[in-house]
Order: sequence, then structure tokens, then C-alpha cells
Amino acid sequence: MVATDPHAARADLLAGRTWPLSGRDRELEKVREALRGQRARSVVVVGPAGVGKTRLAREARRLVEAAGRSTLWVTATHSSARTPLGAFAALLPEAVGSASTDTLQDLLRRAAVQLVERSKGRPLVLFVDDAQLLDEPSAGLIHQLVATETVLVVATVRSGERVPDAVTSLWKDDLADRVQLAQLEQEAVEVLLTGALGAPVDPAAVVEFTTRSGGNVLFLRELVLGALADGTLVAEEGLWRLRAALAPSDRLVELVDARLRDLDPAALDLLRLAAYAEPLGSRELEMAGGLDAVETLEQHGLVVCERDERRLQVRVAHPVYADVVRRHTSAVRRGVMARQLADAVEAAGARRRDDVLRVGIWRMEGGGGTNPDALLQAAVTARWRYDFALAERLARAAVDAGAGFEARLLAAQTVSLQGRPEDAVDELSVLVEFARTDAERAELAVVHIECLWMQLGRTGEGLRVADRAEEAISDPELRVKVSARRPGLMLSNAGPGPAAEAAAALAPLADPLSASWLRLVEAYGLGRLGRIDTALEGSAEGYAAATELEPGDWYPWFYLFTRCEALAHAGRYAEAEALARAEYERGLAEGSSEARAYFLWHLTRTVRERGDVDGAARAAREAITLLHRIGRRGFEHSLRSTLALALALGGDFRGATSALVAADALGVDPPQWSATEHAAARGWAAAAEGRLGAAREELTAAAAIGERIGDLVGAAAALHDIARLGDPKAVASRLRALAADLGGELAPARCRHVDALAEGDGEALEQAATEFDRLGASLLAAEAAADASGVWERAGRGQRAARESQRAAAFARSCPGASTPALMALSTREPLTPAERETALLAVSGRTNREIAEELQLSVRTIDNRLQRIYTKLGISRRSELADLVR
Repeated sequence: MVATDPHAARADLLAGRTWPLSGRDRELEKVREALRGQRARSVVVVGPAGVGKTRLAREARRLVEAAGRSTLWVTATHSSARTPLGAFAALLPEAVGSASTDTLQDLLRRAAVQLVERSKGRPLVLFVDDAQLLDEPSAGLIHQLVATETVLVVATVRSGERVPDAVTSLWKDDLADRVQLAQLEQEAVEVLLTGALGAPVDPAAVVEFTTRSGGNVLFLRELVLGALADGTLVAEEGLWRLRAALAPSDRLVELVDARLRDLDPAALDLLRLAAYAEPLGSRELEMAGGLDAVETLEQHGLVVCERDERRLQVRVAHPVYADVVRRHTSAVRRGVMARQLADAVEAAGARRRDDVLRVGIWRMEGGGGTNPDALLQAAVTARWRYDFALAERLARAAVDAGAGFEARLLAAQTVSLQGRPEDAVDELSVLVEFARTDAERAELAVVHIECLWMQLGRTGEGLRVADRAEEAISDPELRVKVSARRPGLMLSNAGPGPAAEAAAALAPLADPLSASWLRLVEAYGLGRLGRIDTALEGSAEGYAAATELEPGDWYPWFYLFTRCEALAHAGRYAEAEALARAEYERGLAEGSSEARAYFLWHLTRTVRERGDVDGAARAAREAITLLHRIGRRGFEHSLRSTLALALALGGDFRGATSALVAADALGVDPPQWSATEHAAARGWAAAAEGRLGAAREELTAAAAIGERIGDLVGAAAALHDIARLGDPKAVASRLRALAADLGGELAPARCRHVDALAEGDGEALEQAATEFDRLGASLLAAEAAADASGVWERAGRGQRAARESQRAAAFARSCPGASTPALMALSTREPLTPAERETALLAVSGRTNREIAEELQLSVRTIDNRLQRIYTKLGISRRSELADLVR
């Protein structure tokens, strides 16, 4: 069951019901293999605190007991270590150690006999947790049991602490296998979180949990519990995500406080400084009083020293330690540290790459003598590192310190970038009164337009802002800066073709930053027009130029998105996917929700040809949560359209319809850059419901939209879809005429497939399947091979039909979740006429005979008779048997 209730998920975690042993399968198998068989050996599990040693041992115990062995469990503690055999006190009768004349060997021998007797004749496995805390007699008993092979022992040992010699010798003398547990890697954390929470987890949340926990299982569990309790971790669109930064829970604070209790004041002061301002360099260390405290903290495992080129740097050893220490540091002390740090770095010349941002933060938090220009410079740096909340704080601090219009504008822009576009529009509207120069009016208009159309999807309002700004600006060059935003607006309200044409006309008149934006719009539009080579060339040149320019109000990776799109339009799917995944990972590493969403959008848009329905639906849902968080409603509309398309291709017409309704409910001006896909999604939703006639009508409309707005790639795909849904002759000539102007290999391949379908040419369909497979269009390849199989079956060429059917199945295995009409089982496809196929699909979707009759504008009697013919042809007797055959 998918857990979407945070309270229920937290209750399950606290009860220990849903915290799997993820990431430790290999180590568990090592323990299991060592304990079983004729040559069974004892095991010592070693690792730092919190990595899951006890959890692994408990799981091993469960497996051992399931195999019929007897087990005993003891836990060593600091208090039990004060008493001989203290760890075993609960298992041994008092008489074992009562004779005062006993030697140690006598004592250990009697203890071993008593333990064996408790197993009642069954093979015994003794589990010893925290064996590093054993008293010497207990450690000696463990050694004797293992050395004499009396029982098998599984002991856990915390690395980095003193361990009794008798325990250490177990692996040093090869008496037991040593299994090392390291901190969990990100992949293992993802598996563990997904298993514990019962649903996929946003990759950014996985990164955050991995980073903050340091791969420590104990800390990870506590962070998850704390995030569920305070509402930081929530489930949206079937995906667990973080709404804010992680904070340590009270239980986690108590665990860390226990480690800090014995620190002397100097060491604690240095730890506070490191937690506040890490990494600390030589300047900060000199300010804090030297290296003696560093050595103390390093010995306690609380800081680590490392070299960055020639510089010594000191960091807190674990992110959770830093979180807890910061939590205990008062605002007054933070202010004092901030002023001292800023003074020290500025006195040394602020030479390091991050000094501008760090000093800006310290000046903001320390107060007094704040330079507004330094704060503004720091705010700009934070904005381009995707830390929009910090950028807003710095920009507002700059305003308070006396900075002018630029700081106010940046503050409003960062509000928008954080997903609060309505608040940003309110601030931007007020700022009109503060804009005194043409340059300020132009900058304000650009930000205002971007917020209205990219965030809120209000293209009309964006155009009105452009009109007012152009009227108020007298400088013609600055007026062009505003006019350069119009082609972007045209992408939304007119389509890719007109936008590309307008961008090309304006680019020679614009300044370098505005020209770069225009080239981006042009490259995207050219790609949708099918002018692939020109689009790829423009994307490459634009990206190179954009990386050399000062930052504007968009990122150079937008050009890489247009490159991905153009590659896919050409049928170069592998190249496009590799680039998109690399840029997605880059966005994840850099903290850019926008970059992640854009490249996920690209990966989702190729589902129509490639067929990974399950993967595309996951990618679309992840992108939707990202876009919703940052308030990109226009793009969210597009993502919901592609989600609907993916669900429809999987046969889920209800899910597809819900996604389309959700897109329309956003209240945005429907973006024309994805208008053909939105219409196509409606068509495929109808097909998933079995309404093939209605589906072809919707796709005919989609093709007309594409031709009208200059989305010729979308128009060609829609015409191809009509052929895929059973009417190739209706579109063959129109598609050939359209494809003649489209670059790349995909459009000609579509034409050849449609022609082969129209002519019923088995050889050509086989070739089409092979060509689609070479391009990476697995779903198209599967459908073409299935169509070829049908042709050969009708021609009585059973062997060849079987071969193509097997090829279709092989291609379809690369399309998890896909369920299109062309992939219907041949056992049902071939005996049925097109009309009978449509009726069968409608019946499978749950329509009554009367509803089917109304949909097809036939009488109920006709539908009754048609269904009976279908049942007879397929060798079934009732509707309930039809679904398994059709899908």
C-alpha cells in the first residue's frame, strides 16, 4: 500500500514496521552464507555508530531462527562492563561464578556449558551487540566459544573505539569472518526511503537526506521521523518531497548532545564557529585561537581536516553535528561571530571564490557598518546559485542598508523564483513608481513580463506590460530590450512558427543579452518547424555565446534543452536522452528545480515514440511537483498534457482525462508551444477508452493546430497517430507533403510506415520496424512489427507472422506500461474488423451496450449482435473474458 499520510508513515516508522534493511543486502548475504552449511563460521560485523549493525544482526537472527536454529542475544553496555560476565548476567545462573577458587578457565568453561544447555539440543547461534563494551571475561568467553567451535557467534563492533583483544583476535586470527559496514550511498538511501515510506521519493529529497544524514542509518531514520512530524516531508502527486530544509528532531539532538557533553569551552567555541561558517581556513582558525582545539575536536571525531589545494580547511565531521550545534548557538553569539569573520576575511582581501557571498551573509547577520553594494553583490551570487531564499534576504538587507532600485527589483524577482508569483507581481507593480530611468524601466518590464507569462501563464497581461513599457521608454536600444520579450510571449499565444520568425527579425537590433534570448526562442521554434540542422546549429552557437555573457535573467542550459528537443525531432533519441539525463543530474547537484523540470519534460515528451509509459509518467509527476513548487503554471499545463499522453498510451483513460482536466483547471492562457500535444493527449485518451473514431477526430484537429501555429513536427506526429489508430489512407498523402519540409530521419520513417500500413505491405512494415528500432523509437517499432505480423497472418505466412510477432514482443519489452490498440494481441486483432475492434475496446472500457450504441450512433440491437459475433470469433462467451484478450 502506498503511504501518503505523514502521520501514518511516522507511526509505522516508530513501530519499526516499515524501516527495511535496504542497502545491506550484500552484507546480510555474507553473514547468512558464513552461518550456514558444513563449514559454518562465526562473524564480526564492524562499522561506525548508526550504520545499521544492530539492524543487520537482528535480521540475521530472524533468518537463522527460520532455518530451525536456536539463538541467544546479549547486549554489552558500559554498566555491564564493570562486572565479570556482566553482559551474560541474564543468561547464566548465579552459581556459574560462585566458587571463589575457580580459575578464569573454569569460569568460562562452566559458562559455555550453561549457554549450550539453553539451546536444548539445537545448533546455537549467539548474537552479541556492541561487543567493544564487553568486560574481559565476557570477551574471553566469546573467544573460547568461537575457537572451540562450541557455538556460532555473530558480534557487532563499533569501529574507532577500543575493542577487547579477545574480540579483535577473532578476525585477526581468522577465527571469524569480518563484515565491514560503511555509510550508505545515495542509491541505497533512495531504496531505503522508498521502502520505508511506501512511495517514490523526490531525488532532491534523497540527496538532502543522504547529505544531512551522512549515510548514517540511525541519523537518517531520525531525520525522516522529524520531517514527517513537522510537516517538512509531504506526499504530492504520488511523490514524497521536502517543503523546507531538514532540521534535527529532539531525539537526534539528544544523541548529539551526549557526544558534546565533555568538550572544554575552547573546543566547543571552535565547534560553534565551524558549524556556523565552515569550512574554516587559516584566517578563521587564527581568529579562533589556533590548532589545539582543532586537535581535540578531531580526536573526538567531531571535525575533519582536509586540504583544498594548499589551504588547510576544517569542517564539522557530520552535517547533523553542525545542525545541532547551530541550534544551540544564540542569535547574539552568531552576530558576534559574523562580525568577526567578516572583518577577518575583508582584512585579508577576500580573495577566495566564495568570499563575496560569505562576507555578504556575515554582514547581513552581524549588522553594523553594512555596505549595501556588498550585500547586493552577494544577493546576485546567491540568485545564480539557485538559493533564491538567501538571495531575497540579502537583497532586502541591501535595500534596508540604502541600496536602490536594483536591489528592490532583485528582491521581487527572487520572490517569483521561489514560487510566489502573485506576491512578486504585486511588488513589481509598485516598483513602477521607483523606476526613474529608461534602463530601470526596461529591466523592470523584462522581469514583470517573465513573471506574468512564465510563472502565471498570463500572456495577455505580459503583452500589456510590454506595451506600457515601450511607450514610456524613449531610448530606442532600451525599448528593443523590452520588445525582445515579445517573441517569447508569441511562443505562448501564437506558436513556435510566428515566434521564431519574430525573434529572427529582432535579433540583429538587440543588445548581446537580449539577442541571446531571441536566438534561444528562434532555435526552439525552428526545431518545431522541422528545420533541425539550423536549430541544432543555433543551439550550439547560442550556448557558447551565453556562457561568455554576464548573467541575465535566464540560464544558458535553456539552449541545451532546445538541443535535446531538436535531436528528438530528428529521431536521434539516444543522444537527446543522454544529454537530458546529464543536465537533469547537473540540476539536481546544483539545486535547480527549474532545470530538473525542463529536462524531465523533454524525457516525458518522447513517450509517444519510445513507449516507456511508466518512466514517462514518473518523470512527468516529478516535474509537475517541481513546477508547482516554483510556480511555473504555464509549464505545469504542458507537463500535465504530456502526463495525460503517457497515461493514455498506457490504456489509463481515466487517469489521462483527470490530467487534462487538471491542466485546464490551472486557469492559464493555454500555451501554444504545447497546443498540439494537448490536443493529441485528448485523442489518445479517447483511444484508450476505445473511442477510436473520436480519437482520430481529435488528432485531425491536433494536426490542423500544428500547421496553423508552425508546429510542423507536432502536426506530423498527429497524422502518424491517425494511421496508427487504423486510418492510414486518410493521412498518407498529407503526411508526405508535410514531411518533405522536415529534417532528420524520423519524419521520412513516419511516412514509410504510413505508406506500408495503407498498402498492407508486410515487407515494408518489417523494414519500418527495423528503422524505428535503430532510431530508438521502440513503441513505433513494436507496432510496426505487430502490423507486419498481421499482414503475414492474413496471407497465410504463419512462420513469418510468428517471427514478427516475436519481434513485436521484444520491442514492446522496452516499452513498460504501453498498451496501444496496435499492440492488441494478434489472437484478437486479426479476426476482428475495424468496427468490431472499436466496439470491443469500448466494451473493455466499461461502457454498457446502450452507451456504446450512443457513441457509435448505432442501435442497441446492432451492438448486441456485433458483440455476439466478437465473442464467437474469439471463442469466449461473456464480456468479462474480453478484457484479458484485448489488452
